[in-house]
Amino acid sequence: MQDTETTSSTETLRNDDELQRQQVRRTVLLVEDDPANRESLGEILQLWGYEVLPVSSAEEAEYAVRRRQPDVALIDVYLPGKSGASLMTRLRDRFPDVVLIGMSGLGDSAMARTVKGVGADIFIGKPIDLDALARALKASHTSWH
Repeated sequence: MQDTETTSSTETLRNDDELQRQQVRRTVLLVEDDPANRESLGEILQLWGYEVLPVSSAEEAEYAVRRRQPDVALIDVYLPGKSGASLMTRLRDRFPDVVLIGMSGLGDSAMARTVKGVGADIFIGKPIDLDALARALKASHTSWH
């Protein structure tokens, strides 16, 4: 009888553990200087179940990651002040396993090469294709940096 109770308790613990793991949300650092874009992307990410750290500059991003390490960083390449490209380089050095996604309105192959050259795993042109964004968010860090 005691073995059955022990087994049942162990199964319950495993099920509870499984539920806790499923409830952990990945954190996305969203660095976008355009307030409308930042708000709409933030809402979409939240609807998809991500915890979002929305900021408008590289300086704000550096402050935000002192308190919370992101799993993914979605960064506009062109930001006021310090550039998104330099932010990606610093984040890659500090958090080698974070998935870095660069985004820009200049969606050509030269921009994609530039963004990958500073440490990004993925480049997405603007306007953002939501299917491409969803795939990028599920990616793991694969950069050679």
